[in-house]
Amino acid sequence: MNQNLTEQIKHLILGLYEQGVRHVVVSPGSRTTPIALLLAEFSQHIVDDFQLHVALDERDAGFLGLGIAKTSQEPVALLATSGTATANYAPAIAEAAVSHVPLLALTTDRPEELQHIGAPQTIAQTGLYGGNVKNAVTLTLQSESPDALAYLDYEVQHLVHQSVTAPAGPVQLNLPLRKPLMPDLEMPWPTIKPQAFPDLTAQVELNPALVELLQREIVFLAGPVERGDYTQLLVDVAKKHQIPVIADVLSQVRPAPGQIIGIDSLVAANQLASLPVPQVIVRFGATPVSAKLLQWIQSEHIPVLQVGKQYVGHDHSRQSEMSLDVNETSFLKAFDQQIGQNTSTFYQAWLATQTRLTEIGQQMVQTPLDDLGVVQTMNNLPMGTRLFIANSMPIRDYDNYWQPKHAIKTWANRGANGIDGTVATAAGMALAGGNNWLAIGDLALFHDLNGIALAKQLGVDLTILVTNNAGGGIFSFLPQASADEYFEQLFGTPQGWSIEKVADLFDAQYQRIQQPQALQQAVDQPADGLKIIEVTTQRQQNVVTHQTVLNQLGADYANN
Repeated sequence: MNQNLTEQIKHLILGLYEQGVRHVVVSPGSRTTPIALLLAEFSQHIVDDFQLHVALDERDAGFLGLGIAKTSQEPVALLATSGTATANYAPAIAEAAVSHVPLLALTTDRPEELQHIGAPQTIAQTGLYGGNVKNAVTLTLQSESPDALAYLDYEVQHLVHQSVTAPAGPVQLNLPLRKPLMPDLEMPWPTIKPQAFPDLTAQVELNPALVELLQREIVFLAGPVERGDYTQLLVDVAKKHQIPVIADVLSQVRPAPGQIIGIDSLVAANQLASLPVPQVIVRFGATPVSAKLLQWIQSEHIPVLQVGKQYVGHDHSRQSEMSLDVNETSFLKAFDQQIGQNTSTFYQAWLATQTRLTEIGQQMVQTPLDDLGVVQTMNNLPMGTRLFIANSMPIRDYDNYWQPKHAIKTWANRGANGIDGTVATAAGMALAGGNNWLAIGDLALFHDLNGIALAKQLGVDLTILVTNNAGGGIFSFLPQASADEYFEQLFGTPQGWSIEKVADLFDAQYQRIQQPQALQQAVDQPADGLKIIEVTTQRQQNVVTHQTVLNQLGADYANN
C-alpha cells in the first residue's frame, strides 16, 4: 500500500479540519481517488462533524460549495479530478472572489513528468483561476523530504486562514498525484499541531475629525451582508440614534424600525426630492442592489463613510470619502458611545416615504398573479425562513417591493451578478435544514437544470418558486427592447419548455398557481422535500405594472 501518500493526505485533511473546514464537495474522478477515499474514511469513522457531499457536475459542485460557505460563513473545500473538470469551478470561484466567500479548490493534477507532452486529461492547472483566487499553491503529497509533514501542517492551515481573513475569498491547492493512487485504509490517523490565529482587533475609538463628521444628519446604508454578525447591533444603534436605514434586500435587517425599503423606486419616482438631504451616509456591506441609489448619492454630493475591512477600496461609485478598515461591530459600539441623535424631524421625514409605498404594495396583489403580486404574497413567509433570490428581475423586485413581516434570511449571488448555478447555490443553503425557498425566473431555472438534480440527490427541503414569463423579463426594461426585429431572438429568448415536465424529470413535487390565495397557502406550508411552484406571467404587462407603480409614487410627490 502507498503509505507515504496516505500519510501526507491525512495531514492535508487534518490541516483543513483544524481551521474549521466541515464540508467538502467531491466530484468523482480517477485522480481524486486517494483523497476522496480518505475524506470518506475521515467523515465516517474519525469525526462526527465533517460532511462529504458528492456532486457529479463540477460547475454545480462549485456553486453548492459556494452556497454552503455563503450561508454558514465557514470555509468549504471542493475536490475535482484533473483536466477540464477543474476549469468548471471557474464561475463559482469568480463569484466567491467578488462576494468574499472562503472556498478552497483542491484540484488534483497529473505529475510533472506528464505535463506538456500530450498526456490525456492534463492542462495547466496551477494559477488556473488567475486573479480570482487570493493564493494558488502546488502541494506535493508524495514528497520524500523529512520536513514534508511539518510543512503540510503549516501551509494548509495558513491557506485556510488566508481564505477566511477579511476580505475573505477563494484559494487553490493544486495537488499533483502519481500512480499508484490507492491509499492505505488501515493506517492509523495522526495528530497535527494546530495553528492559532487569534483576533486581536482593538476597540475602536473615533477620532475628533470622525466625531465632527458624524455629528450631522445621518442615514445608514445597509448593503448586502457577506460575513459578520453586526446586523442586530446596527438596527439597535439606528433606532436609539433615530437614524433611517436604507435596507437592501440582502442586508439581513428587514424588517426593522426606521428602515427604508424600495429606494430604487423612490429615487425613480423623485420621492427623495421632498426629503432633507443627509449630510453623511454611513455605508455597511457590499454593493447595494439599487444602482439608482448610488447615482442619487453622487448627484447630491453626499459624503460617504464606508465601514468594513472587506470593503476598503470596493466602492465603484467612488463616492466614499473615507473607508474605515475596522470590523462593523467595533465601529458601531464606538458610534453608540460617542455620537448623539439625529433630529426627530429628519428621522420622521424619511420614515414617511415608506407609508405610501406600503399602501401601493398592498394593491399589487391582483388576480391572476403578476410578478409584483408574487413578491407581495411572499411578504408572509414564516419567521426563520431562508430565501435565496435569483438575479435579473427577481432580485430587483424583491429589493424594491418585498416588505417581510418576519425576520427572514436572504441570500443571492450578487458578486458577479450572473444566473449561473443559482439552483445549486440555493441547495447549498438548504443543506442547513429548516424552511428554504428559492425565488427564480424561468431562464435562470433552465440554466441550472443540473442544480435541480443535485437538490433532489441531496434530499434538501427546498421550495422553488418560478415566475415564468417565457424569457428574460429584465431586458424588456432596457433600451434593447426597442429593437423589435431582433429582441425576442437575442434577449427575450423564450424556451418553451414545460416546467411541469422538468419537475417530473427530477421527481420533484409540482404545483401551478395563479391565485393569490393559493400562493398564500403554499407560503404557509414549510418546505418538505423538493417542490417546484410555477406562476405564469406576461413580460409586457410586467413593464406596464412597474410603470404604474412609479406613476402613483410620482403623483404623490407632485401633489405635495
